[in-house]
Amino acid sequence: MGPLQKAGVYWLAGFALFAVAFSGVEVEAAPLVEGRPLFYWGARAAVVVVARAERHETDATVEEIHAAVDKGSFVLRFTFDRDVADALTLPDGRPVSGRLRSVLHVDADNSRRTGLDSPGDPRRGADYRIEIGVIALGEDPDEKLEARALVTVVAAALLPDGRRRAVWHADSDDPVAVSIRGRAVEFRIPLSDVSVFPGARLTFSDERDRYSEGQLAP
Repeated sequence: MGPLQKAGVYWLAGFALFAVAFSGVEVEAAPLVEGRPLFYWGARAAVVVVARAERHETDATVEEIHAAVDKGSFVLRFTFDRDVADALTLPDGRPVSGRLRSVLHVDADNSRRTGLDSPGDPRRGADYRIEIGVIALGEDPDEKLEARALVTVVAAALLPDGRRRAVWHADSDDPVAVSIRGRAVEFRIPLSDVSVFPGARLTFSDERDRYSEGQLAP
């Protein structure tokens, strides 16, 4: 299934969930199955440690980000302040979107002369923008699919003027690419899609435009 077809499926499924929500029928999300580890992090330190913010009542916030280049992939692990599953469902068990979202900018060559040209912006020089989000999908009896929330990851190349060009995307329906483990979301982006090198600068920004940085170790 191509990207446009899959986007159409997401839209239709989301519309179905909206319709069900207003029909008075409660649709409980399928239980979240913990994924397998995509990389052995061991005692490896986080590349980005996010300044602790006030805990939000419903939304998950990032605490730290691990990153590595491994076997032809750029591997990342975002650790949140709560179990990911808690941000994917309402108290009554229905899937929900909008409670888990994170954006990371990557200056792949650690040069502010390339990539995003935004003087005075901590993200200046970023070559890629990586965003984690959630799409709530309604039940699909024809396909024998339960209602569920998908964690999605999109990587986009950045032009100097800030325009984006999507280069890779995946979701938690693909456990080889995206894995949910407790409070963490791990994913692997092929280096054929993002050219990231040791020494790359990672800049995380939250909803209040507070920035935390780190550098990818050799």
